[in-house]
Amino acid sequence: METQDYIQNRINTNIRHYEELSKKYHRCHVGFMIAVFSCFIGVVILDVIYLILPVIWLILSACVLVLAGLFLLFFDVLNNYASKSLEYKYKANLLSYEKNLYQAKESGFKGFAFRCERFM
Repeated sequence: METQDYIQNRINTNIRHYEELSKKYHRCHVGFMIAVFSCFIGVVILDVIYLILPVIWLILSACVLVLAGLFLLFFDVLNNYASKSLEYKYKANLLSYEKNLYQAKESGFKGFAFRCERFM
């Protein structure tokens, strides 16, 4: 298999795959953090309304929002979406580095490619 075929078929495909996975997990993490923030802002708003209009349903709904926010936060932490996103981004960067190394070897920069290969 030639270098260009290997780069096109294997490396570029895997880079795109890892970048898509990284974006997916990053979106999940950001979505959960927005939901947690919304729940806790809702609790603050309900507590302020409760000071003005004391109704027991406001306190119960604030408790439900606190529990929902904590559940969402722990769900995100237990599934480790942030580190999965970073891990896939790191793998995509490594493959990009490998692609550049192959291209440097092919184009005749053998000294440069050798120095890069030592640090890989």
